[in-house]
Order: sequence, then C-alpha cells, then structure tokens
Amino acid sequence: MTKNKITLLLLVALLVAGVFVLIKKNKRSTLTGDDSDFAVPDTASIDKLFIANKKGGAALLEKDQQGNWLINGKYPARKDAIHMLMIAFLNTQIKFPAPKNAQENLLKNIASNGVKCEIYQNKKLSKTWYIGHETQDLRGTYCLLQGADNEQPYNTVYAVEIPGFIGTVVPRFFLKEDEWREKQVLALTPDKIKSVTLNLVGFPDSSFVINVAGLHSFNVSTLSGKKIIPFDTLAVQQYLSYFMNLSVEGWFSRTEGLPQTDSVRKSNYFLQLSITDINNKIDSYKFYHKPTEENHTEDEKGNKLPYDPNQMLMKFKNDQEFAAVSVTSWGKLFQSSYYFVPKAGVKK
Repeated sequence: MTKNKITLLLLVALLVAGVFVLIKKNKRSTLTGDDSDFAVPDTASIDKLFIANKKGGAALLEKDQQGNWLINGKYPARKDAIHMLMIAFLNTQIKFPAPKNAQENLLKNIASNGVKCEIYQNKKLSKTWYIGHETQDLRGTYCLLQGADNEQPYNTVYAVEIPGFIGTVVPRFFLKEDEWREKQVLALTPDKIKSVTLNLVGFPDSSFVINVAGLHSFNVSTLSGKKIIPFDTLAVQQYLSYFMNLSVEGWFSRTEGLPQTDSVRKSNYFLQLSITDINNKIDSYKFYHKPTEENHTEDEKGNKLPYDPNQMLMKFKNDQEFAAVSVTSWGKLFQSSYYFVPKAGVKK
C-alpha cells in the first residue's frame, strides 16, 4: 500500500471520528465570534486541502515544490476548480445563523451527508469547514466551522454565502479523483514540435508525416513514403497550431466509466497520432469510436448511428490513460495528406 493511500485512509478514519463528535454536539461557548470566521483572507498561503465525507470518499489536494496543485499526489489538479475553491475561501460571509429550532437537525444532516474540508496554510491546519446542504432560497449553504486549536467543531450552524454569487458552494467540494484531474493534455506551440505522424489505419497514402526544421521550414510526406511536393506552407503552419490547447472531456479509470469501456480498450483503434517534441520525447494518442448509449443516436433521416458523433475515446501515456474527447476539438487534427496539397490560387 502506497504512502498516499495510507495517509488518505488515516484521514478518513479521523473524519469519521470527528463526525461522531459532531453528532454528539459540542456545547462550547461561541460568544467570541470565532465560530463564524469562515473566510481565509490569505489564500496564497493555502498549500493543502483534504476533502472527505462519511461514506469514505476523499480527495487530497497539495501544492508541489513548484507551487502546482496535485490531486492525491499523482496528477495535476484542475486550475479552474482550485480557483473556485479559493474564491469561496476568500469571500464567504455569514448570511444568517440557522434558526435555533433547526440547529439539531442541521447538525445531524451535516454529520450524515455533509462534506468536511480541512484547510492548511503554510503546512499547518488553519480551520475546517463542514459543508451541508443549500438554504431554501438556493442562495446560501449551511456550514459549520472548527478552529485549528479546537478538538471539536463549534455548535452553531450558519448559512453562508459569497456576495454577488447566486447559488451554493456545495458543487465546489467534489471528491472523485477523475473530476479533479486537469483536463488539458496537450499544450505544444509549433516551435516545440519536431515531427507529427498521423496514421489513418489502413490508408497509408492518406496518412502523413510532417518534419519540422523551423517555423517556416518543413517537409511533408505520406506514410507510404511519397513526398508531397509542393505543399501548402500555410496549411502546415495552421495544422501545427492546433496542438496548443487540447483537452479531454472526461477521464475513465480502470474501475469506472462506460459499460463498453473494457471492450473498447481491447478493440482496434481507427487512428493514431504521434508527436515528437524538440527534446525527442514521443507521445502517442490512439483513437477509438465511442459506441452510442442505449438511446441510439440517429441521423437526420432517422437512421441509427453505430457511433457517437460528438465524442471519441482516446488512449495515451503508453496506453495507461483512457479518456473521452470532443470530436469538434480533436477532429480538426484528423486530416488526410491531401489537406497539405496546394489548392488553386494558393501561393507556395
């Protein structure tokens, strides 16, 4: 068992113990106002977050030495999701204390169904949020606070809000590792690319290789070895620019995902894209058709389509990663060698 897994299990165990105490209700005085001090003014000093629930779900977010956030010590975390948490920590304010006659039920609900978030600043526990459900007007969230020096949570539940934001903070505190993972997988500018090979399986004359000698110096050939002379330089430059910002739409783990995932993994890919960067690192991406769901997708004439027209499935990172990608975003890469043949009126 890895160190990260052991750490997560220990933290989950501590969470369950904390929830038990929460159910029992702490009767400490809250006259100091500390029980309502949810905001974290210095979000830049936050370097660790542990989010968990009573059902055993957990997500550990930590900054590495370069200041980048990682999820469970394995993958880069989504910058947009981290940003949304920081906005919540910085701006959350009290909307109103929950009614006294509702406090007990709210405490029990938070203990049973809520989410706990431990906030660490400069490697020390700063405070802990217990996040419950939304208020009746859907503009606030019932929350409970625990201070860093307190063994138990405070006993007062508050409705909190982010001024100017209509909604609840609950969706920001998700637990699944795949949902936290950064979705951008390719961010290569043309000057960082040494070569690109696109293999349309079974069609070597339509497949192609682009070798890059400089921003304005290329050669293009088919996978069968035929040189494309002359070729459209602007088309090559445009094609290389497509690699600057490519993301997946969703990750599939070995244990979760589409029912058809295992069969797709074992099937043949219809296209392979290989990219060599200027440091001679080669990344290969294999693309598979995504089967339609039970509600079969139909074309304009009502014919059932065998594959999803909006998404494909992709294997990469030595076939260890599996994800869904957008046809719109990635499909522009799926050109044939004829894409680089000069068109009438195009200057060479």
